Amino acid sequence: MAATVINSYSTELAQGLPPLYAPLKTNQAEGRVRHAMFTKQFATEAAGEDVALCELPKGARIIDGIAQVSATTGAATLAFGLMDKAGSGFIDAALSVSDDVATLRAAAAITTTAQVALAATQALRSLYETEKVLYVTVTTAAAAMANQLLNGFVRYVVD
Repeated sequence: MAATVINSYSTELAQGLPPLYAPLKTNQAEGRVRHAMFTKQFATEAAGEDVALCELPKGARIIDGIAQVSATTGAATLAFGLMDKAGSGFIDAALSVSDDVATLRAAAAITTTAQVALAATQALRSLYETEKVLYVTVTTAAAAMANQLLNGFVRYVVD
């Protein structure tokens, strides 16, 4: 049987190779996975409300997340995003990336009571590393939210 030969390395593995040895951060390899859980009871919140659901610490690398509603949202849409806890209006330390209420999941009606994915793609911040303490937010739009329960979590690695 022929031996398998490695032709190239991922960016993370290449960082650990000589001659430019740079150890991987624990949020890239062998870190502990954490969950930031949230529960929000809606009671006819108006469209356009921003609600802080949970907090992500500085240096957290977002893996993924889920959200689930107790009943479909009907005409109301929900968008999940990131917002600076300190209120600067930016989610990065360089103040170049604005708070974005739809960065984890674009605004859409939830037409099922099954789980929906958060941070499911790179464009939706999968593997994004926080540079400061951030809130995970949900924003209502298009119509008022009926009386129902939203719960879920965001999974991340920090150390």
